[in-house]
Amino acid sequence: MEMSDWRQILLHNVPRFGASIKSRGGVSEEEWKWLTNEENDTHYPAEVLIRADEFLLYPKDETARQHGLFCLILSLAIMAFVPGGVRIFDLHFDATSESFLGQDMEDLIDDSKET
Repeated sequence: MEMSDWRQILLHNVPRFGASIKSRGGVSEEEWKWLTNEENDTHYPAEVLIRADEFLLYPKDETARQHGLFCLILSLAIMAFVPGGVRIFDLHFDATSESFLGQDMEDLIDDSKET
């Protein structure tokens, strides 16, 4: 997948997941535990992202790809609720921003390059 493909997938899905989280009052304790779990188990994002080649870059099948994308998207949506949000692929997801909920997707693109 090209960088632009990743960006489009994230631009479309992370705000949608974030809006769902926000509509029910924010990130639950279970979601924080899921996000920060360090077990060597692919049910948790840390292990999926450590093994990104198997789940995101070169998945053996569509099920593995979907699982990898789900973990990545939900993780970013949860991290958008920490102060300052989260940046990835020149995108900035911040749950406190009006643009996060899809009102102006161009505002999600982070034009500031850190040197």
